[in-house]
Amino acid sequence: MTTDADPDDPANDPQPRKTLAVALDAIGDDWAIDDKLAALWRSARLGPTVERLRRHVLQGGTRSIEPGQFRALDAVAAHGPCPVSELAMTMGVEPSTVTRATSRLEDAGLIKKSRAARDHRQVLLELTQEGAELHRFFVDRAFEIYQQIFAVFTTDERVLLADLLERMLKSTDLALADIEA
Repeated sequence: MTTDADPDDPANDPQPRKTLAVALDAIGDDWAIDDKLAALWRSARLGPTVERLRRHVLQGGTRSIEPGQFRALDAVAAHGPCPVSELAMTMGVEPSTVTRATSRLEDAGLIKKSRAARDHRQVLLELTQEGAELHRFFVDRAFEIYQQIFAVFTTDERVLLADLLERMLKSTDLALADIEA
């Protein structure tokens, strides 16, 4: 005697129960496209992979720097002489976090403090020559690795990937803004 499969029984679902721990090879072509995209995004191991990449770049060779310190160094490099409050806003962190990171950078001779010309009460942070050289070292190191990573794509594919990633990040920001509002 045979019985018809119950379509409501999870055991008869061609897709496994939704989870965040899906192996890449378990993602099937028969999955609903949104489920497949979510599983692929999660399976891309963005957090751990980016962390491994960050460690490789920032702990390379004879030079190394902590990720938070590099983030502050990079922000100072990008925004020129700027006050702690502006740097904190740019980085999306509290001013106290920036103060701790930049104090270490200043102790290491990578940034210096100066007074603003217009308002002498305002303290500005800027790179020293050594800080600019170290920043360039890490940025060049990162871009060498990015070139290796993206070398598997044609130029057209890289253009498409850049467009799709940009749209995904903007969409993520919008979705999170709606949730956090």
